Amino acid sequence: MKLLIDMNGLTDFVDERTLNGFSCDEWSMPKHDIRVLERCRGLCRENKCGHYGTNWGCPPGFDLDLEAFLEKYSRAFMLKRRFTVDVTDADSVRSIAREVQETIRNVMTEIRSKGVECQGFADGGCTYCGECSYPEPCRFPSALVPSISSIGLDMEGYAKDNGEEFAFEKDAVTMYGLLLL
Repeated sequence: MKLLIDMNGLTDFVDERTLNGFSCDEWSMPKHDIRVLERCRGLCRENKCGHYGTNWGCPPGFDLDLEAFLEKYSRAFMLKRRFTVDVTDADSVRSIAREVQETIRNVMTEIRSKGVECQGFADGGCTYCGECSYPEPCRFPSALVPSISSIGLDMEGYAKDNGEEFAFEKDAVTMYGLLLL
């Protein structure tokens, strides 16, 4: 089975195996909101995850003119998958986050191979290299999967705007990956 994505008259297919069990829905394009961006960047500067200033997928390494960046894209797709996991087990949650990034990266690669520009985002700093080269130049910029927080996206509000309930559970986590085309 294949997932059909119709992109401005260009029909493209993403093989179900590439989706790795994730569902995919078209959502509204994210909106640039400087207040939300500043709040997200403030949380990033607190560096509770340990990636601030150490990873090209997180601020200040991934810092761009968000409004201009978003203007390059016209469609947004949200990939999501629910994982049953002890959410207090940090190693398990990090492993799941790496799986989300890998799936987003594979979807980007497949879509780009058909000549369509896209960029994916997931939770946390990019994990492609294991140890990021930051502040030296990114070794694999086409494989970079930046943090959703780095673009100032309030996932709870964005989900609500798209008819999705964003809830925390004690025995499971739903992970999201954003794909802009």
